[in-house]
Amino acid sequence: MIADNLNALRRKIERACERADRDRRLVRIVAAAKTQERAIVEEVVRADVPIIGHNYVQEAIKERPSTECGHFEYHMIGHLQRNKSRKAAETFDVIQTLDNLATAEALDHAASELGKRLGVMIQINLSGEPQKSGIPEADAACLIRSVQSLKNINILGLMTMPPFYDDPDAARPFFHRLREFRDNYIANGILVGSAIELSMGMTGDFEVAIEEGSTLVRIGTALFGPRY
Repeated sequence: MIADNLNALRRKIERACERADRDRRLVRIVAAAKTQERAIVEEVVRADVPIIGHNYVQEAIKERPSTECGHFEYHMIGHLQRNKSRKAAETFDVIQTLDNLATAEALDHAASELGKRLGVMIQINLSGEPQKSGIPEADAACLIRSVQSLKNINILGLMTMPPFYDDPDAARPFFHRLREFRDNYIANGILVGSAIELSMGMTGDFEVAIEEGSTLVRIGTALFGPRY
């Protein structure tokens, strides 16, 4: 099942890249592995999906694939509580959901003690929905400047979650806006030029997200099948 799902997913990604005249190599799949057993996730790694995303620190620790399956990056794609920063810094290569300075400073301190440089992405709440994590867009530039001054954190780009729509195209303005934020931040020196990653798009809307510039699509159902 994983192989068939992955082949179908890759074809859709290729077609979306063709429509947008983008290089397919610039779009990577993040396997959203919440609630998935280790054996299934290891199958995904062996199928050459090198990024595994988890929503929860403890689950990520428990279900971490064996390195015998191949090389992979481990990404935090759920909201991170500050009191779990140490464990998150130990467990993950990238935190995609950083949205406040206090957590950034805790991660920086933990990374320093661990002797590592931790990749992060700034999550921006473009929809204004109170139930969603992410820093308000008006405050994002200030946070980025502060985080970039930390020595053990490397900002890789931006992340967002649009509202849920039955029509994927309705999410397009949010994806377009995040790309504009990234481009403007880089042009104005707020972001370093290497911080080009855009984590946006999930099973229901990843093709639209790719058309708008996504470089990381967080895929659960389309890869693993429905959760029951």
